[in-house]
Amino acid sequence: MGEGQYRRRLQLKHFFEDRQTGAKRRTWMEVQFQSPGRSPEGWVNDGKIRISLGEDSNVKGAFLLSIDEACRLMKVLELIVAEHEIEKARLWSE
Repeated sequence: MGEGQYRRRLQLKHFFEDRQTGAKRRTWMEVQFQSPGRSPEGWVNDGKIRISLGEDSNVKGAFLLSIDEACRLMKVLELIVAEHEIEKARLWSE
């Protein structure tokens, strides 16, 4: 795979009915990864992660993350899920 190319790693789709029009709609999120590469000077550069958000077939926005930013996002998501599960267990035990 050539440098600069992104590979799709994950695509999440959410289908719903538009409350105003009643039409079936779709939103999606796609995670793509660019591998690390070597610069013309011989330095090894980090890869990147691109998160794209869209509706139906249109891209509505995208985030380009460094590996450090992706690690911070991953840790925050893990904490949110853990807190959610603790609260859910507490509610079930009441």
